[in-house]
Amino acid sequence: MSQVEDFVKEVASLQDAESKVLIVAGKPGSGKSKVLREAADIKGWDYVDCRLLITEGFLELLPAERQKKAPAIMREILASYNSDVILLDRVQTFFVPVLHIDVETLLHELGKSFTLVVAWPGYVDNDILCYDKFDGTASIRVKSEGMKIWNVEC
Repeated sequence: MSQVEDFVKEVASLQDAESKVLIVAGKPGSGKSKVLREAADIKGWDYVDCRLLITEGFLELLPAERQKKAPAIMREILASYNSDVILLDRVQTFFVPVLHIDVETLLHELGKSFTLVVAWPGYVDNDILCYDKFDGTASIRVKSEGMKIWNVEC
């Protein structure tokens, strides 16, 4: 069985889950985006670059409002897509401090409305999603509780 076939089965297993969030974990260059794009082509799922979810209207909000309103704004955008599964790539877009996005809350909230697959550019350590930055800024740590994890095989 191919890696994409394994991935499609993982996504199918979310249908009965309370929170329908699958994290595809793998370091940069591991093939996460490739698996997501191939599955999108095969299954007709929507592949979305997270940069498209940062709209002008979102940026016009005061920083304190962004954190509260991000789930509703992004839910509305994702609802305009036509597939039952949304594949999100470049989630590190949400890590930019000036955006004031609580990634953990955002993923849980969106997972209530959509079957959501998120390419995570890092690794999992003791149920914590880790994204290590090398530019001197703080690394990102997000609890994976309530999310399913699938690791890309290099």
